[in-house]
Parts: sequence; structure tokens; C-alpha cells
Amino acid sequence: MTTKRLCGWVVVFLIYSLAAMPLKAQGHRSPELDVQFHRAETAWKSGASVLEAKARVDRVLNEIPDDGEARKLRAQILMDMDRRQEALFDAREAVKIRPDDGEAYLILSEAARLNGNHHLAVEALDAAAERVLEDPDFHIRLSWNASLLGQPERAEAFARIALALDSSKAAAYYQLARVFIRKNQDDAAASVLERGLRSDLLDPDAIRNDSILTQITAHESLQELLK
Repeated sequence: MTTKRLCGWVVVFLIYSLAAMPLKAQGHRSPELDVQFHRAETAWKSGASVLEAKARVDRVLNEIPDDGEARKLRAQILMDMDRRQEALFDAREAVKIRPDDGEAYLILSEAARLNGNHHLAVEALDAAAERVLEDPDFHIRLSWNASLLGQPERAEAFARIALALDSSKAAAYYQLARVFIRKNQDDAAASVLERGLRSDLLDPDAIRNDSILTQITAHESLQELLK
């Protein structure tokens, strides 16, 4: 058999071998595991049952330990269950698996903060900010976490970026106003809320019921709009 023909047979063998390889060995979910993942995600996001969400995502990770999306999801579920150390472990694993994933670093920052590791939380927040470019929702989340880490200037910058990326996103107005209130800049906070209210983007009840925003509901520029 010629060398050229032998090489051809080797290529064919490799193609068939890869095609026959179990999906989980390639780091991909089977259809059944994909259903488990999405049901876990739905159960968690809807608030239906964190226990169900945890059980379902456990099944995925038992089969595919290097599933980065599943690691991120379980880290967030574990944080909601107040299982902080386990959440931090999964968040670290998610970053190892997906080193270019901005959300993975943001989840790591949140888990580190909950575990009292301020240095890691700030470091991971920096890494997340470098990897999240044009997503307003992530900038809102970055802003919230920067506030909790005692970084008001960065919190303001992230919230402003979120609003610039999508001026119709109500959450961006709420977050930027919260940042200003925390900085004792009530006039600036009221101005942001007034703009959102006049554009029919904000819910007066949401402002009144927010533990932070309610502090400026008596501001003269808002009284008429909040009736």
C-alpha cells in the first residue's frame, strides 16, 4: 500500500472515530442533557425551585464536568442557596473552562464578594469589564457589583454605559439613579428618574417600592410624576 493511500485511510478512520465519539467526551451535551440544562435554567430564572434547578444542573455536570455554561449556572444557583464556598468553586471552574467569558468572571466576582474575598472580587470584576463590550444588561450588573464593592465612580461609569447602549432600558435608569443616591447626589438621581418617567419607561410603583430609590420620591421634580 502506498504512503499516500495509507494516509487517506488514516484520515477516513479519524473522521469515523470522531463521528462515533460520544458527545459528552467531546464536551457537548446530548439532547437529553441539553433538556436538563434548559429546564434547570428555567427553574432558576423563574424562581420556581432552586432545588429542582440544582438537581437538574447536577445531572449535566456529573456527565460533563467541563460544561462551562452549566458551571456558571450552578454557581449562581448555589449563591441563591447561600452555599457560598461551593459557588466560588464552580465560578473558578467556569473561568478555567471559559477564560474569555465575561459573564464567568462576573459570576466569580459575585461569588468572591459573598465569600469575603474582596481582592479576588475586584480582580474578577476588572476581568469581566474587559470582556463585556456592548451588552447593557451586563453593564448594569457590573455597576451593581461595583457599588457593592465600594467603587462608586466605576459603578456610575458602568451604569452610564448601559444607558448609552440602550436608552430604552428601564433597569439602566434605575441603576444609575441608585448610584447617584449612594453618592449623595439626589438632584442627579432625580434627573435620571425624571427623564425615564417622562419617556414612559419607568414604573412609579417600582420607584416607590425600591429600598434605595424611595429615598428621593419626595424630590420636587418627581412629586408630580409619581402621583
